[in-house]
Amino acid sequence: MLGIIGGSGFYTLEGKIRNCKVKTPYGGVAAQKAEVDGNESVFIPRHGKEHSVPPHRINYRANIYALKELGVSAVMATYATGIISKYKPGDLILLDDFIGFFTPITFFDDFRMGIKHTDVSRPYDKELQDLLLGVAKTQKIKISKGGIAATTPGPRFETKAEVKALKGMGANLVSMTNAYEASLLNELGIPSAAVAVGTNYACGISKKPLSAEEVMVCMKKAEGSLAGLASGMIREVY
Repeated sequence: MLGIIGGSGFYTLEGKIRNCKVKTPYGGVAAQKAEVDGNESVFIPRHGKEHSVPPHRINYRANIYALKELGVSAVMATYATGIISKYKPGDLILLDDFIGFFTPITFFDDFRMGIKHTDVSRPYDKELQDLLLGVAKTQKIKISKGGIAATTPGPRFETKAEVKALKGMGANLVSMTNAYEASLLNELGIPSAAVAVGTNYACGISKKPLSAEEVMVCMKKAEGSLAGLASGMIREVY
């Protein structure tokens, strides 16, 4: 069963929806179960249905653990990202790697049950990525490749110096949420694929002040494409 994590501007799925509450060791999670053409999926809007939860207050561990509790075997996640290089606003981008130096989070708070260091040499699942690209091709949705997203805590935008440093590290996108979820999904062994929407040029790349409004406007335009990809993936992963 596919799990879908929706970010800014993507708060629910199409189809038959049933709300559910999940108890986890890390807190409760409000999720949705959606049925598309008879295939069931689980959807979690990371910021809440009304986008009431800022990035630094998201209970990432509860969200990811809830997906496991609900029997999810694969995950598709969506992200609003600032553009550092290579892409333009409105582009949909398949993520290949992430930089998460600034986002320490783990399920392994102690090593009483043994030493745990998770390999993330391939943070996203190649089979799921290919499946997602196939769905996009069928629906005539353009997706660029090669996304490397650095994650900063938020909720403020990054400074010019930070963006310059991240670019030097190899990032071409910047997010406030991606590395948290990618790390935890890998710790639980849940394969995932991630689609970013390039919403704006990052600080220093853009010559004008950044705003949340421009991010949300761009995500609104991408909403139909993201919903189409999600529905297509639900039909493929069951």
